[in-house]
Amino acid sequence: MSSGKSIADDIISGLQTVTKQWAAQRKREERQSSARAYRAQRLMRSYRETIKDVAFEIMEKAYMKASNSDRLPANARQIMYAARPEIQQRTDRQLDDQYFTQTLLPDYMEECGVDWDVVFDDRGHFREPHTWRQIGLGTLNVRYYLRRASDILYSETTLSPANIDTRGPTGCYGAVLFIEKEGFLPLFEAVHLAERFDIALMSTKGLSVTAARQLIDDVCGKNSIPLLVLHDFDKSGFSIAGTLQRDTRRYRFRNEVNVIDIGLRGDDIGGLQTERAFDKGSRSQRLGNLKDNGASDQEAEFLLDNRVELNAMTSDQLITFVERKLNANGIKKLVPSKYQLDRAYKLFARSKRIEEIHRRRDGKVRCGG
Repeated sequence: MSSGKSIADDIISGLQTVTKQWAAQRKREERQSSARAYRAQRLMRSYRETIKDVAFEIMEKAYMKASNSDRLPANARQIMYAARPEIQQRTDRQLDDQYFTQTLLPDYMEECGVDWDVVFDDRGHFREPHTWRQIGLGTLNVRYYLRRASDILYSETTLSPANIDTRGPTGCYGAVLFIEKEGFLPLFEAVHLAERFDIALMSTKGLSVTAARQLIDDVCGKNSIPLLVLHDFDKSGFSIAGTLQRDTRRYRFRNEVNVIDIGLRGDDIGGLQTERAFDKGSRSQRLGNLKDNGASDQEAEFLLDNRVELNAMTSDQLITFVERKLNANGIKKLVPSKYQLDRAYKLFARSKRIEEIHRRRDGKVRCGG
């Protein structure tokens, strides 16, 4: 009898030892419901895909989508937009855009040795068409550019052929396209957007710097050429468009600038990814700011809680969008004045005659020798 009791005691003691931690967990769950969720999370953690795992698996597919099958340059954020839905769906976690563009994408490109045409954000720039003259949007660079801007320079032929040099908008470009993103310039360069429409390209990261507004004031205002503003569909985008056409504490315009908003609007965002907006200020303040900067009532209500980036479009979608906006606003090739055409014709006609004279003279010298 005593031996049977001893065996039973041993079994009970063994079971209590084995189930001690489990029993403690159950008691904690009774005291706090979050402990039960924590247990489930620990059980599932080993089976959940990580953001890096999924990103590396689908990175090539995302790049091909953003770059039109590697035919166009793609901004790092465009690739992020192409990859984000699947990453978040499979991991059930929010993807941080900075982590993707500055860590995951560069790491993948380095580890896999891919030679993709990916563009990463830089600082602001201004670039002319045709001349490829480019400056950084800093105060000293802008001052130097404006000092050198002048009428067309016609160089008469000497021993070298005649040449025509433009300095500034005269005879070179008839509009300025301002983009609130830095990374799109290589894409526009790849499709020769500036040359096909005779537009100068200006880009900044976010709100325009004072130097950019000074350049716009002198180039667009003094020469009566339009400024086209390409921006995201969000509160910041509308603020950028507003800042470029009104005086602020930091800069007061001396000339009237014709600003044309070609940014994303409510009618343009169908099919594009929408994300939550986290703007500062009360809802009434943000609503008033949006309306003051040109948003319609319906757009303003939407933008209180949502936003859509230009990067949500693939490269080919963005080019199609910009070309449609430029055509709709009558932006086209710049036709020189009759005076400029006449002078250029006479200049090159004289140059051709001088070349022929030199050629005949060279021929006689060789024959006589």
